[in-house]
Amino acid sequence: MLLLVLTRIAHTVPMLVLVTLVSFGLMVFSPVDPARMALTAGATGVIPDEREVAAKRAELGLDRPLWERYGRWWLDLFQLDLGASFSTGRPVTESLLQRLLASLALALLALVLAVVPGIILGLVVAVRAETWLDNTIRLWTTLAASLPNFWLAFLCIWLFAVKLNWVPALGSFTPVGILLPAIVLALRPMARIIRLMRATTLDVLNLDYVTVARSKGLSERGILFGHVLPNAIVSVLAVIGLDFTSLMVNAAVIEWVFAWPGIGRLGVEAAFNSDLPVLMGFVVLSGWVVVLVNLSVDIAYSLVDPRPRREGSSA
Repeated sequence: MLLLVLTRIAHTVPMLVLVTLVSFGLMVFSPVDPARMALTAGATGVIPDEREVAAKRAELGLDRPLWERYGRWWLDLFQLDLGASFSTGRPVTESLLQRLLASLALALLALVLAVVPGIILGLVVAVRAETWLDNTIRLWTTLAASLPNFWLAFLCIWLFAVKLNWVPALGSFTPVGILLPAIVLALRPMARIIRLMRATTLDVLNLDYVTVARSKGLSERGILFGHVLPNAIVSVLAVIGLDFTSLMVNAAVIEWVFAWPGIGRLGVEAAFNSDLPVLMGFVVLSGWVVVLVNLSVDIAYSLVDPRPRREGSSA
């Protein structure tokens, strides 16, 4: 198991480096001049002269060789120094950490709202396969998985905030304000989990050991929760990890619609304002979150399911 974990970590390191290359490439290949953008950010009608631009380029280190700039950027990254925002002048690390808590809270709540009902409904419709309940939920999961998130967000705002007045239209870091964006964000992964749980449960129900358990006189409830559920839920673990990373870093549309103060909205604002330091920091943070969460899920999956360990030991 230790060898497997070390192997997974070794495979993760190149991905972390690749994320930094992508982030650094945003400044290298950007169509806008970072020095000129830093001088004109937040100002209207200001045209800096070439001497000011040259001085700013020297201050930002843009006149140095590419390899030296990348090395110095790595040193700053190790010190959690991602520079200052062109738009606000605030340290990028401070802005990201301030927004990170809001994104974590939204993603975790959305994950709970997706996983718990998703597993339960997937199990129920598998037991009642090909009934009206199964057909209805399968139709709903198809719609939830195919409709755009922004359309679902506006529909939920119109229904629950405008018409029914149950929750506020805009999100806020409160128990009531977080509920509607979390529900909208959870709809698509919930539909995916329901379909996966239904398929894996049906597969497990047809296995020989379930037939043997029935022949021994075990109750259907005992078979379902004692034998079927523990085996069917293993396949959902990997999807849960991927869904968390998706909810964490790909929720920019939902955060923008609900004005949620998360890193996704910060990344969108940085892209609109050509704020390269913030955009680079967002790419590094979101990319590393995806890679590290996938590593954790991979290791957890190996602990739950011994088959990868057996294959590794036999190889």
